This record gives sequence, C-alpha cells and structure tokens, in this order.
Amino acid sequence: MSTWLVKKCKPMSGYVDQLKTRGLYSYFTELEKTGTYITVKGKDLVNFSSNDYLGLTHDPRVLEAAKAAFDIYGSGLCGSRYVVGTTVEVIKLEEKIAAWKGQESCLVFTTGYQTLLGTVSALLVKIDDTLEENIVFAIDKLSHACILDGCALAVGSHMTRGKTKMMEGQIRYFRHNDPTSLEAIVESSAKKGKNVMIIVEGVYSMDGDICNLPAFVEIAEKYDACVAVDDAHGTGVLGKTGKGTAEHFGLQEEIDLLMGTFSKALGGVGGFVAGQRDVISHIKHKARSFMFSAASPVSNVTAVSKIIDIIQTEPEHLQHLRENEKYFKTALKSEGFNYGDSATPIVPIIIGDSEKTMHLSQKLMENGVLMLPMVYPAVAQGEERLRCTISAKHTKEDLDRAMSVLVAEGKKIGVI
Repeated sequence: MSTWLVKKCKPMSGYVDQLKTRGLYSYFTELEKTGTYITVKGKDLVNFSSNDYLGLTHDPRVLEAAKAAFDIYGSGLCGSRYVVGTTVEVIKLEEKIAAWKGQESCLVFTTGYQTLLGTVSALLVKIDDTLEENIVFAIDKLSHACILDGCALAVGSHMTRGKTKMMEGQIRYFRHNDPTSLEAIVESSAKKGKNVMIIVEGVYSMDGDICNLPAFVEIAEKYDACVAVDDAHGTGVLGKTGKGTAEHFGLQEEIDLLMGTFSKALGGVGGFVAGQRDVISHIKHKARSFMFSAASPVSNVTAVSKIIDIIQTEPEHLQHLRENEKYFKTALKSEGFNYGDSATPIVPIIIGDSEKTMHLSQKLMENGVLMLPMVYPAVAQGEERLRCTISAKHTKEDLDRAMSVLVAEGKKIGVI
C-alpha cells in the first residue's frame, strides 16, 4: 500500500490534532438538536452560527408540509430531475419562486453550490456543445467559493465532445464592491468585442455587507453587460418584503439572472436560478451539475415552499429580525467591538487574531452560546472574527447573554 498520500495529508491532520488538544478546535460541532436552541454533548446552547435568519425551520406548518410530502413521495427520488426526479411539487416551487422574484422562469437545483457551478458552465456551452469563447466573467475579489469554483470549472477546462479546451482570460476580478475597478474590466473587455457577465453576491457572507448593485447595474447598462446576482444571504432578509437585494434597491427588472439557496432563510437544502425563459431553458439542458445530480427529496421542496408562503404573508418575522439586528449591533458598538461594514444580520465580530478568536468562541460555548470562529483561510490573516448571525427567533435575553460573555472575556484578553 502506498504511503505518499498519508505523508501528504499528515501536516493538516497534525495541525488539527494540536488545536483539539488545546481546546481551540470549534468545527464539525456534533448537534443533538437543531434550531435557534441546540444541544451539543448534552449541553443546551443558544445558536448564533446558523443562517436560519427567520427561524422558520421548525415552524409547525413547515414540518406538516414536509411530513405530508414524505408520506406520499418517500425519503428520496433516487434519480436526477433530468430522468425521474421531477415532480409536480418542484414545478410548483419553480413557478412560485419565479413569480416571487419577478422573473419569467426558474430552475431548482439540488444544492446552492451546484447552482453556480451549473449556471456559469452552461452559459459557456452552445446548443451544439461547442464552446462560447466570447464571454468574460467579471467577479468580486471576495466572491464565495461557489462563484469562484463555478467560473474556474467553466473556463479552466471544459470537456466537450471528448475534448478538453483551456479557456484562458475569461475570469476577471475586481476590487471588493468597487465600481471603478469593475468598470475598468468591463470597458476593456467590451472594447475587445467580449460579452461580459458581472457576477456578484447580494450579501457577502463573511462581512455582512451589501453589494453596490445600483452602480454595477449602471455599468452593465452602459456597456451592454449582463448582471447575475447570487442572493443566497439576501433572499428572505433584504427588501421591503424580503424578496432580496434587488428589491432592496428597486432593481428587480434590471437583473438578468437571480440565484439563491434554500439553506439560509428558506430553511432547506437546494438552490435556484431565475431569469428569462429562454435563458433558464438553456441552463436546464446544459448544466451538468443539474443534469447529473439526484433530485432533492420532495419533503425538502414542500418545506421550502411553505416558508416562502409564510414570508409573503407574515411580515412580522422580518420585522423582528431587523429589530434584533439593530439591538445587538447597538450593544456591540457601545462596548467598542468592530463589526465592519455589516448592514445585515451577518455580524462579523472582528478580532484580528486566530487564537483570541478561537478562545472567545470556546468561552461563549462554555457559557451556553454557540458562535463559531472564522480564521485563515476562511478569511484573510488579520481579519479573523467570530461570525455571528442574528435570528428573528432570538430573544432579548439571548442577545444580552451573548453580549455579557463577549464583554467579560473580550476585556480579559484585550480585545476591547
């Protein structure tokens, strides 16, 4: 048996073991109960590390919808949607999302990650399976892994008709949320006769800041570029009624492709892309991450559908989320904590040191609060932080409890 693989991987294993020995390893937490209030190794904790922003994953109506579908469709569909996994329930969900997002059509993927992989790569393939070499993807330097990997997979090496072709120079990075940097890329690409697709996140998951969508749309209109928004963390959170970042800025009609995930405010697993009917049809028949992945269980589909219904008819959940966010940020600011440019329930408590960040996370857990650390390479060195997420289901007592530990421990280690 070969030993090179073990030798290659041993340094990472050793590093992880050291962190565990020192009590500083906070990942792969084994949950015995989930939700806003969780259980870990028999200990009850308040959860500040979930993306369940509206706290609807355990709503009785959502559970009832999931159970009803489970009884009819069973535990899984055992096939891709392309073959045997498309049900009437997923078609209804696609129609509901398209109407909700103000788009002509929608396609549901099994995961959010696959949504970006499939959508971007599909756009590089023509109907005859030859490659479209005239597209440039302009993406934010701090884009999520799904955007980076989707573009890299699409243009780095694309297999078509048994041949691999390298597609160089089709990914261009602009400075985070910087219209001037983006325009320089779009302008230079347009002068070369290239078609440009600008891909941005509505909300950036590590910093909680909102993309400068109005400026980006203006640039797109100036150079006839397209705009695609991955609204994973904006859907259900931003906008007057929770439709997302486009609604937040009043730009629903100016976006070419809207993407998102079910694993945040929508309380499930999966993803979607919505846009013009012809574009969605093309993606549906060319996105390999869609065509060759098993379909999501219908119980998951109906649960997501029910949460969208609740969002549309009960605005109090979104209102409570915003009240909690304001309350907690006001407390952080008054104590001297730095939460960057966050304008959403994603609240990065920036520490700037890996060990201090992990120490704070451990002390929080000891005091009944789960708030996980984000250190390099998840964030840049010097940008280490606790990634705190606020939920509509948190009480004022929950927020005060977290603050009291942060303040006491933060003073001890010189963070504040």
